[in-house]
Amino acid sequence: MEDKKTSNNAIEINDEEDFASLLAQYERSHDLLKSGQVVQGKIVSVFDTEVLVDAGGRSEAILKRDEITGPDGSLLYGVGDSIPVMVDSGAALDHQLRVSFIKANRARAQAALAEAITSGKSLEGKIVEIVKGGLLADVGMRGFVPASQIDEQYVEDLRPYLGQTFTFRVMQHDLPNGKLILSRKAILKEAAAEKRKETLANLAEGQQMRGVVKRILDYGVFVDIGGIEGLLHISEMSWKRIKHPSELFHLGDHIEVEILKYDREKNRISLGYRKAVDDPWLKAAQLHSEGTLVQGTVKKLEHFGAFVELASGIQGLIPISEMSWTKRLSHPDQLLRVGNLVEAVVTRLDVMNRKLSLSLKQVTEHPWELFAREHPPGEILQGKVTRAADFGLFVELAEGVEGLIHISELADVPTKALLGSFKPGQEILVKLLAVDLENKKISLSLKAVTDAEAQDSVKEYQESAASNGSHSLGESFPRELRRKTQKAE
Repeated sequence: MEDKKTSNNAIEINDEEDFASLLAQYERSHDLLKSGQVVQGKIVSVFDTEVLVDAGGRSEAILKRDEITGPDGSLLYGVGDSIPVMVDSGAALDHQLRVSFIKANRARAQAALAEAITSGKSLEGKIVEIVKGGLLADVGMRGFVPASQIDEQYVEDLRPYLGQTFTFRVMQHDLPNGKLILSRKAILKEAAAEKRKETLANLAEGQQMRGVVKRILDYGVFVDIGGIEGLLHISEMSWKRIKHPSELFHLGDHIEVEILKYDREKNRISLGYRKAVDDPWLKAAQLHSEGTLVQGTVKKLEHFGAFVELASGIQGLIPISEMSWTKRLSHPDQLLRVGNLVEAVVTRLDVMNRKLSLSLKQVTEHPWELFAREHPPGEILQGKVTRAADFGLFVELAEGVEGLIHISELADVPTKALLGSFKPGQEILVKLLAVDLENKKISLSLKAVTDAEAQDSVKEYQESAASNGSHSLGESFPRELRRKTQKAE
């Protein structure tokens, strides 16, 4: 019996030891939670204003329901969901243990922030407010972003950045006092430097690339082609002449350009925008062969001529000497204005050197050729005295056409007094003797008109005398001859 009693006591002792061991293990696994400690908790129950969370303590912790309620009033988490919580108070008394979901998230963000600052990592944050001199970004705590650090260039209007999420680099910090200065510009510069390195390594002349217009100047635009800027000169923008790059491009435009030249020593890149397939000179020989009549718009006037843009996009030059048959011009603006629509004849086409010469005057026939065709020698014409010389009298017969009455053709007995009796602008009848087109000379006669009229008068009076016999030819002819001679003079 004693052995049996002794055996029972041993069992009881072992059971007590096992219970004590289990209790110790339980207590070790449920150490008292400390205020400020962040643990992972599990939602057990949800009530009207509170939520019970198993945070690993000896009893469930109390969490305000508002902390896991969305803007629309719905719960963000439900029973069984695991969430981070911070022990808020009452760690010593399990029945009063309270936790905070918001503080846990804030603590985690602060820890991540401190780690990122220590390791030099970038931070992601949302722009939440515009303040004097810059912006505030939420990166776990609010940090200040100076206006000069929000983009690669200084920006005046900060409103477009509000509500956007960016990556920042920490410039200065004092976390205990809540001070944090951030820069997005530093991130952008680092990315641009890396991209620039990659771009330069693969850059080659003739390469087609996508770029963004960054700056617009009078002589061209600078295009970012991957962390590095190249110049697209105004002459390489269009086959047609443009006055300013803003006619084609705006800041921020995405365009495709060609690498025309890359100077590695000076790090300069020249870009092209014109497409070879659109080159109007490819069809120039077909459309604008010599002698072709073309139409175009006057684009520019120089002292030596006028530049005219044809419908095909090609520009040609009308030399000042090819503007008028009859007028001597000192400047094209005496005849043309920028914007005038004109017709011209192609006189020379040099496709290889991209040169086109035009003539404005050849659209119409040369006035001398027209005159020679319409007025045969022997015709009596009316002209206007333009000037007198020692050897004769110059008479304008048509615009740009001038003939000479040699002094010997003024009268049978010409005198200087007779030559001086004619005044500029005076209209007279002359007889066309000859036209020399090659040398542009026309010979005229004044006395031949008088002789011709005299002969006509003789015939007229002979017919008159024969018909009525009222007077003799000898009586009337001298009087009429004198009258007509005086008229011619």
